[in-house]
Amino acid sequence: MLHKILGRLFYSIDKRRRGVVITNLNLVFKDMPIHQKKQLLHKVYDNFAYNLLDILKNKNITKTQLKQKVEIEGLEEVQKYLDKPVIFISAHYGNWELIASVIGGVLEIPLTVIIREKSYKLKFINQFLLKFISKYRHKFNIQTIDKKGALKGLMKAIKEGRSVGLFVDQNTAKNEGVDVEMFGLKALQTPSAALLSKKFNIPIIPVFITRDKNKYKLIFKKPILEQDIHKSTQMQSDVIEEMIRQRPHEWYWFHRRFKHYYEDEYQKDKIMLQ
Repeated sequence: MLHKILGRLFYSIDKRRRGVVITNLNLVFKDMPIHQKKQLLHKVYDNFAYNLLDILKNKNITKTQLKQKVEIEGLEEVQKYLDKPVIFISAHYGNWELIASVIGGVLEIPLTVIIREKSYKLKFINQFLLKFISKYRHKFNIQTIDKKGALKGLMKAIKEGRSVGLFVDQNTAKNEGVDVEMFGLKALQTPSAALLSKKFNIPIIPVFITRDKNKYKLIFKKPILEQDIHKSTQMQSDVIEEMIRQRPHEWYWFHRRFKHYYEDEYQKDKIMLQ
């Protein structure tokens, strides 16, 4: 399969980020045998390659085709909230680029999402692909705003009657994040979704997408209606961890998720599976 060939190629040339993945796996799965970690490591790269190819394959997808490609789970649990703006949170999990397209195209919910194109600037992704992804993101009444100063833009969108979407599984700056626990490890996480939820008194709805053979499944989880900022942020972390544990190879392990508390682990001279 082409995605496995590309996955092996990316693995072989992406030494720096491979070290990040290995560090994360060592931190999270301390008791996993080395041979299983190695299998998971390769699957992570295979999944990344699959997602890139899928973006290319879906470049001209229509709403009708999207409906046939994606099954939706848990919609009945959140349906009553969707006639007004809500806050969707997710993780870099599965083909996460497809989430906004399903929400905007299939469910026809006006959506504004934060983007950070620098996250795609890997050595093996050229400027053409960056521009292509940007075009892909704007299908089906989806608006994007830059991560810098995003909170103001998100508030404006909500006031205009649009739902908003955030990915909250990355590390953040110390002065911008709150402490959470993830996989029994300390981490920093953005409280932006919790702050918006409290300010506008609207729910946070976790949503994820996972692959099932040639189709995708969009999964809505139980809405978060917690007013305490720290508790709400921890609940978001918990639901993300729950999803990752189910299919760990579908998470984007290339982020230094635990950097602030385990920085030395990412800076070792020689990083190996342990």
